[in-house]
Order: sequence, then structure tokens, then C-alpha cells
Amino acid sequence: MSERTGTRRSLVGLHFHPPMAIARVGGSPHPLEAFEWAEGRSAHGSTLTVLQPAVSFGVRDDGGLVPYLPEHIRFKDDDGRIRPVAPFLELWATLQRAADGGLEEQAVTLDLLAELGIGLDHVALEVTASNLKAARRTDDPACGFTARAEIAGTDHRRHALQAFSRHTAGQVPLVSRERPIPLGAVQWMRPRSEAEPGFAEVDLSVLRLRFTPAEGKVYGPPTAAYGPDRLTVTGRWDSLQFFRKEDGRVHMIVEPENRILSPDTVFSQYRMVTGLFEDPQPQDGYDGAEEGDSRAWAVVDDTCDVLITAALAWRGTRYVAEGRVFVGPPHYAPDRRPFYGIDDDLADRDHGLMAVDTMPFAQVQAEVVALFRRVFETASSMNLDAARTEALQDNSGGAGSAPPPKGGGGARLPQTDGRSMTRADKPYADRIGDLTPGQTDSVYSPSVRGDTLSFTNAIGHVHGPLMDETVLIDFLRRNVDRVKRLLRPPFGLLGQWDERPGPEPHADFRDPRVDRDLMHDMRMPPYMRDAYYVPLSLTRRQYHLMIDFLDRLAATPNPQPEVSK
Repeated sequence: MSERTGTRRSLVGLHFHPPMAIARVGGSPHPLEAFEWAEGRSAHGSTLTVLQPAVSFGVRDDGGLVPYLPEHIRFKDDDGRIRPVAPFLELWATLQRAADGGLEEQAVTLDLLAELGIGLDHVALEVTASNLKAARRTDDPACGFTARAEIAGTDHRRHALQAFSRHTAGQVPLVSRERPIPLGAVQWMRPRSEAEPGFAEVDLSVLRLRFTPAEGKVYGPPTAAYGPDRLTVTGRWDSLQFFRKEDGRVHMIVEPENRILSPDTVFSQYRMVTGLFEDPQPQDGYDGAEEGDSRAWAVVDDTCDVLITAALAWRGTRYVAEGRVFVGPPHYAPDRRPFYGIDDDLADRDHGLMAVDTMPFAQVQAEVVALFRRVFETASSMNLDAARTEALQDNSGGAGSAPPPKGGGGARLPQTDGRSMTRADKPYADRIGDLTPGQTDSVYSPSVRGDTLSFTNAIGHVHGPLMDETVLIDFLRRNVDRVKRLLRPPFGLLGQWDERPGPEPHADFRDPRVDRDLMHDMRMPPYMRDAYYVPLSLTRRQYHLMIDFLDRLAATPNPQPEVSK
């Protein structure tokens, strides 16, 4: 027993598990059931990602949880409404043992509260959900909107998060307090000591909260009513013609009941690339009135970032845990793993590069195989033709090929205009020319076989065979130099940059001050954007894993790979 506290263990800290979560909007009142990624085998022996139902929670009227295992995963209701992703967060404690001073972590349960001599009335929750995208774009805080809720540990009701714009005298609020925007709801779940029959392994006495996102609606001022298709407009007067059915389509910008925002804020005057505003990246992350001067419609959505703070009072000290929920749109390819996720970003920040030369060959090979499978799954869910067109338009047809990179052995960089990923893009384009017959030097993909998307269809022919581990390793061993050329380097660390960069890119990293390093080309991953709207690459950790593994393959021509089962 601790002399100071009278307990076997002392509380030293709180945290949420997980510390961050992703929620996704949806109009259904029924949240999406839980599932896990698992590996399945195709008829040809390659490994595919499949979905496997996981233990999910139903919520009783009193806020208590009922665990169950769904028979199948339903992403939409019968009426077509999308089921939202509504994550749970658990409250965990870091405890110090009185006997030996060692630390241990466990979920905060009713038993732990009793051990500490406190109850649910010693716990409180504060939730702040904000959408500040318009405020950031206009540099006007009154164009953001925020909802807050304070919930006692004994309060297990569902609390709606109604957001409005905070403002001071002289500022016009975008969202009024009288007509707020719903940003979802939060609920402390009622813990209970008894187990659910058949689910003894699920501890229902853990302190959990659930965040349920909003429906996925857009809001605007009364002026955000109708507008013509942006792709069919060539000038300001052309918009007058599009109210005739035979000339084009007119779209409803915002539903009438959601035209509740003020038309008198700075956001209604916003236009990007005018020098009047900061234009944060991505620049076109707003709805512009394309038929005129691209002035914003002043439209916002109900996505948000959520800060959740739990406080626990014990022995005169207030312990605090903070968690975050990021709310985004629905994900329509749930059985496709992205090759680059938040976990990869965190690994890049926290773990550094992998010591490939000292790791067992089979372990490194497994990392590479898993990466290529994720690459294929990402590529197979995208429209490569549309991505190529948009990316090459971003390039403005400007640079074409650049001089050879330093240390590049004289190989030219890929094309950045209409020749990109065509027969003219040698030595990068190999099989793609034969797989896209009829493709000329153009940023557009001509319909060469009916309505076929030729670049998109080529993905399966190029990447599909590499899903087989033996085929992949054999391909990499025979094409070490070619694969190195095809990998787009990540941006370098500040310490790697030249004080005054020249026009030629480095061979093994990119520099954002070098124009060519900001241009799209067919290097992997092709025509995808990162958060700053410039060409996406693998993470530094992934890139150097690949380069070091290729070097290891070249140094040991005949290793004995252990094929994963």
C-alpha cells in the first residue's frame, strides 16, 4: 500500500486509446459496423485484402453498450443513405505500482475507479468541434464555426454539437447562433460491470465515449442557389445560355433549407490567386462561381476536427487526457488498403529509416511485398485517366523533360506534358504504349475502344502480376535500375537542401524550391497529389526501404526468398 494514497497503485497519467480516430459523415441513423482487414487468396493464388466483421456495439436507451458480431457489413441502408463511421475512444490510465515503482497501463474501469477511491462524478468531458476552413482561407475568425459540449461523468445522454461562428464587434458571423450547423453528437457510454453472454472478453465497465459525425451536408448563403457546369463554361456571358436545357446542365449549389449563412462575410468575396488572400493549400479547396470571376459561393460542409478532453480529479490533482477525431467524407473502397496512411506518416516521424542491411532478408521482403500489394489496391481504385489529365493540366504543359538529375547516370527525367506515360516517354514508359493503343501526345485520354479508360485498364496488366510474391521478387531482381528510376523521391530533410538550389533536381530527394520537383510525371505514384497539392511520393521510410532492398537484391543475385503463406 502507498503511504501517501493508501492504494496499491498511484495514478500518474491519462490518455485515450486510440489517441486519434477517423470519422466519416453519413445520413443514416445507423453507424457502420466494425470490421477488420484480413488476407484472402484469389483463385490464382495471389493475396487480396478482404473485410472481416469484428465485434461491434449497439447502444441501449440508457447509454449502455451491447456487443454483437455482425453477419455482414452494410455500408448503406436500403434507402441509399450512407452509414457514418462513428468511432469509440476508451479512457486509459498510467499507474505506478507502490511495491516496486514500476509503471503499467490499463483501461479506466469501474473497478479501477473503486481502487482509486473515486467514482464517475470525479470524471468530466469537454468536446470542441470546429470547421475553420473558411476562416483559414479568408484569415477571418468569424468565418469559422465551432460547437462545444461539457459533459459530466454521470451524464450518459447523447449531446448534439450545434456550431456557430464566434465573433467580436464589427465582424459579421458566417453561421449565426440562431441557425447553427450540426456537427454531429458525442455520448459518454454508461459502463456496467456485468458481461454480455457470449462476449465475456469484452469489458463493458471501461469508460468509453462515442463521436457520431454529421450527415454530410453543405450550407451556403441565399445566393448559393444554382450554377452551370464549370466544364462547359467558356466565358461570363456563356452562363446565360445554360438555363436552356439543350445547352448544358445547371446544378443546385445548396439545398434551399440549407441556405442559412450570411452573404455579407469576407468569404463571399473570396477569389483565389488574386493576391488579396493567402491562398492556403490546396488552393482550390472551395466552391468557386466558375461562370464569372471565380468568386466563392461561400459554401461550407459539416466535416470538422474534434478535440476531446477528459479530466479526472484524484487526490487534489486534475489529470487530463486529450484525443482527436478527424471527420471526412465516406470511403468507397473499404477493401483497398492505402499505401500511405497516417500510420506511415507517424512511423516516418518517430522511427526513422529501416536498417535493411542488418534485418533478416525474409523480414525486409515481407515489408516490400506488403507495400506493393497496397500500391496495387490503391491504384485499382482510382481513375488514372482523370488523374493524369488533371495533373498534367496542373503542369501547364510547361517544362517537358528536365536535365538529368545529379548522380542519375545521364537518364532524363520523365515528360511532364502530353507525352507523359506515352510511347514518347522513354525509358520510363515500357509496356504502357502497347496497352494504350491510339494514345497520342495529349493531356487527355482519347476513347480508343468505345468508352474504355485505357490508362486505368492498364493498371491491372502492369501491377496485377506483381501481387504474386515470387513474380514480384523476380521482377525487382531483374529490373533494379529501372525500378529505382520509376520511384519518385520524397522531399528531403532541411539538412539535405543546398543553400542555393540549382535548376537540376537531386537524384534521391526533392526540394520544394526546385520547380521541376513540383511537377507531375509518371514516376510512382503517378499523378497523385499530397496535402500541399504537389506530386505525392512514398514516405522517406518507404522510399529508402525500396532503394536499400533493391541494392540488397543486386548484391545477392540468388537469395533464397521465403514466400509468405
